[in-house]
Amino acid sequence: MDDEVPWMGFEDRRILVTGGAGFIGSHLVDALMERGAYVTVLDNLTTGSRENIGRWIDHGRFSFQTGDCLRAEDLGKAMKDGEVVFHAAANPEVRAALTDPQVDFEQNIVATKMILEGMRRSQDIGILAFTSTSTVYGEATQLPTAESYGPLTPISLYGASKLACEALISGYCHMYGMRSVIYRFANIVGS
Repeated sequence: MDDEVPWMGFEDRRILVTGGAGFIGSHLVDALMERGAYVTVLDNLTTGSRENIGRWIDHGRFSFQTGDCLRAEDLGKAMKDGEVVFHAAANPEVRAALTDPQVDFEQNIVATKMILEGMRRSQDIGILAFTSTSTVYGEATQLPTAESYGPLTPISLYGASKLACEALISGYCHMYGMRSVIYRFANIVGS
């Protein structure tokens, strides 16, 4: 993990993991805790579970907050004294947009904008690692798909919302001097 982001060591860093009780987020929490980070998890537990992070609940370098990235008060509390945000909170159910397109808009785009605004205002948190998705490529004709592949033509609202988040992150980083890493995960499996 440290090798992938050479400017980001984790030992003694104060890190917020949004969606940290979810599948991806909880594995990220494990890796960060094992590397000596101070970790705060913000999760609304819609799809996540306390069981996923149970081994850390009583650890001195760990704190858990039930809350939502869509609420400024929850974010402000979770971001207090932070240095880095790993943003893994999202609506993970691609098919949910078939009946309620607002879910992807709010849970992905608006939540990401709220986090970016919180970072901009805090001036202490200047690094964001964002969990995106390979669905931003749409039906790619090149496999494996290079990061430089284009045009990016998502075929789901989930993919489109994640691509919109990537654009917001790019804009905020360029305008406000933040740094970011975007991971486009594909076919996540495991336990």
